[in-house]
Amino acid sequence: MNISDYLQKIQRGESIFPIDSPSKKKKKVLRYYSEISNDSGNKRAMIDLDGTIHKYSKGYQDGTLYDDPFDGARETIEWLKDLGFEVIIFTTRASKENAEEMGGNHLQQIRNIENYLTNNNIYFDRTTSDKLGADFYIDDKAITIENGDWHSVKKIIKSRMRVD
Repeated sequence: MNISDYLQKIQRGESIFPIDSPSKKKKKVLRYYSEISNDSGNKRAMIDLDGTIHKYSKGYQDGTLYDDPFDGARETIEWLKDLGFEVIIFTTRASKENAEEMGGNHLQQIRNIENYLTNNNIYFDRTTSDKLGADFYIDDKAITIENGDWHSVKKIIKSRMRVD
C-alpha cells in the first residue's frame, strides 16, 4: 500500500493498523487520525489515558502499558457511549514528538494504545494527542478554574508542588 492509500484510509476514519488479537466482544471502533472535526453535532468526551484509564503506577518506563485499567473506567466509558458521546482517548504517547523524545516510534505507540484499550474491552471512537473541542475532559492532572479565579489555581499548583 502506498502513502496515498494510507492517507485515504485515514481520511475515511479507517484503521491503518492491524488488530493483533481481536476480541470476540470487540465493538466497531474508528481509529487514530490527527485532523478531526465534530461537525455532526454529537457530544464529545475527551479522556486522558495515563493516570486516568491506565493506572500508570510506575510512570512512563519504556512506553509499555503495564497496569490494569482503574476500576470503573470501562463501565463509565460504556455509559458515556450509551448516552451518545463520541469517546476520544487523548495521550501524549500518541504524539510524534513525545515518542521520538522517549526513543520510540509514534505509530507503534498508537498501535500499543489501541491494543491495550481493545484487550481491556474499553470502548473508544479514536485516539489522539491533540486537544480537541469537547463537552468535557477527564484528566488526572487537570486544574479547573472556577469563575476565572486564578488565585485558587495558584493555590492548587503550590499544594501539588509543596511550595509556599
